[in-house]
Amino acid sequence: MQMTMFCSSIYFLLVYVFSAPTTVPKVNGCEIAMIGGGCPDIKPCLETCRPCYRGVGMVNVYCRPAGGGIPFDQCICRMSHGAPCSPVGPPHCPKPPAASPLT
Repeated sequence: MQMTMFCSSIYFLLVYVFSAPTTVPKVNGCEIAMIGGGCPDIKPCLETCRPCYRGVGMVNVYCRPAGGGIPFDQCICRMSHGAPCSPVGPPHCPKPPAASPLT
């Protein structure tokens, strides 16, 4: 009885070890952070990161709140699945903040 329990435990462990790497996708990528960039509102942050997408991979967008020694909210453009980490040329990535009109 104990041998059966031991063998089934080993079998379960082997199945888990060999199936775990295939069930968790490995994502290689990078992040570009821009202070402000419209955050904490996600829609302006999306517009800030929109020029980073060049038709390859994925660009995910989120806002990172102030904290951890950084006193400003940050707009994060996360490139993954083959998206270029520092795309060159126009359009500029991330989009520079709009110039404020002088009044």
